[in-house]
Amino acid sequence: MLAFRLTGQPDSRLPLYLYCVGTQEEKVLHRPDGFPVYQLFLSGGGEGQFRIPGKGTWTMGAGQVFIVEPGIAHEYVPRSKSKGELGYIGIGGASAGSILHSAGLLQNEPYPISGFDIIWSRLADLWHALDQGATEMWNTSTLIYQLILDIAQSKTPSAVDIGSVGPSKEQAVTRSNRESDMGKEALIRAVALMHTHYQDDLLLRHVADAVGYSVQHLNRLFHHHYGVTGHQYMQRLRLQKASDWLNKHPSASVREAAENIGMEVNYFIRMFKREFGETPGKGIKHRHQLQMEKDLTNS
Repeated sequence: MLAFRLTGQPDSRLPLYLYCVGTQEEKVLHRPDGFPVYQLFLSGGGEGQFRIPGKGTWTMGAGQVFIVEPGIAHEYVPRSKSKGELGYIGIGGASAGSILHSAGLLQNEPYPISGFDIIWSRLADLWHALDQGATEMWNTSTLIYQLILDIAQSKTPSAVDIGSVGPSKEQAVTRSNRESDMGKEALIRAVALMHTHYQDDLLLRHVADAVGYSVQHLNRLFHHHYGVTGHQYMQRLRLQKASDWLNKHPSASVREAAENIGMEVNYFIRMFKREFGETPGKGIKHRHQLQMEKDLTNS
């Protein structure tokens, strides 16, 4: 067993820090007021039930993980007579919630992970890292981040709807609803990446990799929400940015506009005409004429 260890005052510069770590023999755990930080529980053997009032009761077996958010009342009651071991890691920091959420670890029930022994050894590494003195906070912050990544990569496909005996309201949150929410989040991230990197050599497969989806799946999301593929959305975005840029720079050349959005000139001209019904050169000529008329009027 690794005795309970509580860390000191965290460095204010750390977005993620270790609050506590340890293991214990399975026993009743009752926290009516919750815990001040995120709690990551690891079941090293045996079996028990987690109960969160008003949300449900779930069975947690060996090789599973469960994360309880701060301030949430909960209790754990062992069901097995075997001498199992329950590991716990307290994770704090301003970015703790967003990192755990982005990694897909804030689920509503315990879930199994592959390679559990490796994850359990990471817990021991955290415990021993606290012997390193003044630098412990920075070192353990790195270890926690690596642990989160390891767990995210080790989640098994059967991690959904395991052992839940929660009330009907919770059961109504179906797999399809969760997948739909994840799809919307991925689509939002994809659009944000396109708007940020439209000038770069960004391909749709790069965007798909960044949001964790295949190109085919991401295209389905774009078509469902925007009526176009992801490639078409990105191309229209670039062309609109080029048009806006030309409006702001009436003396600019077609080549400059194409380079501004990372397109080859001839391809840019063809796509621009297809999108707006005229070539960018014709638009530039028209803007020059308007500018000359404006100058004559003001002279």
